[in-house]
Amino acid sequence: MFTAIGSFAARRKYIVLATWIVVILSALPFADRADEFLKPGGFSNESFPSVQARKVLQERLELTTLAIDFVFSHPEWSPFDPRFSAAVDSALEGLTDHSEIAYVATHLDDPGRASSTSNTVHASAGLTLELDASIEFLEIVTAEVNPGPLDMIITGGPALYRDISRASERDLRRGETVAFPIATLVLLLVFGTLVAAILPAAVGGGGVLVGLALVFFISQGIDMSVFALNIVSLLGIGIGIDYSLFYTSRFQEELLKDKTVDQAVISASSHAGKAILFSAVTSLIGLFSLIAFDVMMLRSVGIGAIAVIFAALLAALTLMPAILAILGHRVNRFRIVPRWRSSSSTGSGKRISFWIPLSNWVMKRPWLVLVPTSTVLILFAVPALDMKLGTVDATILPDSLESRKGFDVLREEFGFALRTVIPVAYTFAEPGDENASPFARENLEDAYDIGRELERLEGVTAVTSIVNLDQTFGPDQYELLYQHPESITDVTAARMVRESVREGAILFLVHSDLHPFYPETRQLVTEIRSLIPPDASSGGELHVNGGASEITDIVNVLYGKFPYIIAAVLGVTYLSLMLLFRSVILPLKAVVLNVLSILASYGALVFVFQQGHFSGVLNFEAMGVIEATLPILLFAIIFGLSMDYEIFLLSRVSEAYDRTGDNVASVAEGLQKSGLIITGAASILIVVAASFVLADVVVVKAIGLGLAIAVFVDVTLVRALVAPAIMRIAGPWNWWLPGWLDRIIPETTVKHDS
Repeated sequence: MFTAIGSFAARRKYIVLATWIVVILSALPFADRADEFLKPGGFSNESFPSVQARKVLQERLELTTLAIDFVFSHPEWSPFDPRFSAAVDSALEGLTDHSEIAYVATHLDDPGRASSTSNTVHASAGLTLELDASIEFLEIVTAEVNPGPLDMIITGGPALYRDISRASERDLRRGETVAFPIATLVLLLVFGTLVAAILPAAVGGGGVLVGLALVFFISQGIDMSVFALNIVSLLGIGIGIDYSLFYTSRFQEELLKDKTVDQAVISASSHAGKAILFSAVTSLIGLFSLIAFDVMMLRSVGIGAIAVIFAALLAALTLMPAILAILGHRVNRFRIVPRWRSSSSTGSGKRISFWIPLSNWVMKRPWLVLVPTSTVLILFAVPALDMKLGTVDATILPDSLESRKGFDVLREEFGFALRTVIPVAYTFAEPGDENASPFARENLEDAYDIGRELERLEGVTAVTSIVNLDQTFGPDQYELLYQHPESITDVTAARMVRESVREGAILFLVHSDLHPFYPETRQLVTEIRSLIPPDASSGGELHVNGGASEITDIVNVLYGKFPYIIAAVLGVTYLSLMLLFRSVILPLKAVVLNVLSILASYGALVFVFQQGHFSGVLNFEAMGVIEATLPILLFAIIFGLSMDYEIFLLSRVSEAYDRTGDNVASVAEGLQKSGLIITGAASILIVVAASFVLADVVVVKAIGLGLAIAVFVDVTLVRALVAPAIMRIAGPWNWWLPGWLDRIIPETTVKHDS
């Protein structure tokens, strides 16, 4: 198949090139608009119990869970100075004219909205909109609200997600600006000539443009997260250049064997094409697994990355051979860097001298190499044992943005996000039913019992509701109090009656000093959900909402499925490699080493982003947790990338073993012939990934650093040292395949002698 593809591209080179030029030019305007239909967020799902609970709060208790927050301050006026209060009222007075505004609350409605340490107040405008529409409506609010003599910061969900979208787009442009020039410089060092260096970047870049155009069209029919764009671009640039680099390198090598240009193209397609296809397959296996998760962010990364990698694969297998057939020996024109290779007696060329002594040293001392390097890999992975899963909040944004500044003020002045408040809706009847009054004796008794059960849970510091106002009260006292609720003069009780009850529903606010994203808080949510209301047999239900509830759902849904996804990815990858290399041992070694690389990346992620090491250098605030989707994302991405290098290494070893039958010499030759190219390819991917460490959004920064570290560890410790050492120790067992299995699996390459 690959020989036929190479032959077709060589014979119809101008037609293939013209077709790709048309495709790329057609894709260009759409690639630039790839983010047009992408949505903010994407870390939740409509089927989550927390999301269903939010709908209950909205529909049954008329509570809005999305609000625009305003922070007003003045250098001299105190919050309750008439001038301050008048300025706040004047700024917000027009908002209630909009049907999109459910309520406006200021410090005059709730004195707790005034800071006790500074001249700062917090006001909120509750919205009746969903998140997407709220971001557009925010522009109207921003234009209308005039703070006058006060300083004002606008924050809250809509502002934060708007800034996340904007920051993500800036991160993408910044990453591309940094990545492409440095990647081209690395290619210059690998190939030494300007033409050969520019070629992989151009072909890989063309594939990325087509892939991003596909994302533009796909996102119009399928909800996709804005976070996906950065990751998809990162993968597209790195992998697209890698595939083209491997192809160009093999073409140059075939030319050194005194082949004609067409013969060199066909031979490169036959050898490099097969390795590229199987490396793409292993990458796609991991990325396909993301589609199985019911979270838009993961699903959209999977869909987008598959589109981009598929486009990069097509470009490498068709566009690259066509261009090489046209260029021929001119691919070596304009040498800028001195030759890295010198001709050998066979004419195939030798890699730079570094790889020869390294491979020989590893072959002579495999155990001396294997034990310490494996120990280092394990030590890198140790911090992962302390991983705490959480979800994103405003701290993923840089503190220079207005919405983040507002969040910081709310956190420091009013304790936002430092303590946990879990809204629990108790529903017991449909509105209009004769037993729907929340103040009926039977309903008060049931609610009272629920309130006491909530207070007894470990980690709960207080419960706020109409039946938790006074510890000395029982159902009799509450019944008496609420016989005439309109006459209640106590401010707290009056607000509870006004805001937290409706026909057939009562709201409980469960307070805790636990951090919203910590495992102990998830346990508390689970315990609340396990409570059974006294009237459960007649339809009474508890609905648990809030950030802690949502992260509980995310972790439960994702990590209940993750072990099965891991098993499936490892299994399918193992079978693919067994098919390619016709060996039982080599695929097992490859899978185990990939898992070690991933665990090392997890350890780095915890060490840096959870524990906060190097936060000053990398310019971020430690999250204290690892965003719950990151380990899954990194597994899917790193597993495929690491397998790319394993396949290119083993392909050269396999070729040598087929020719010589000498395991030691074959491993040494494979390392020598693939070492420089794998290092160059990995360097490009490290550069591309590391460029995203400059991102403003911490999640993107974490993915970039995690990938860069994983690829660095993989190419320096795993592929250069551990993998060859294991192959040296295994000896002929590397190529063992039971006879019965050899007979039933299809052939993709020349058989090895067992």
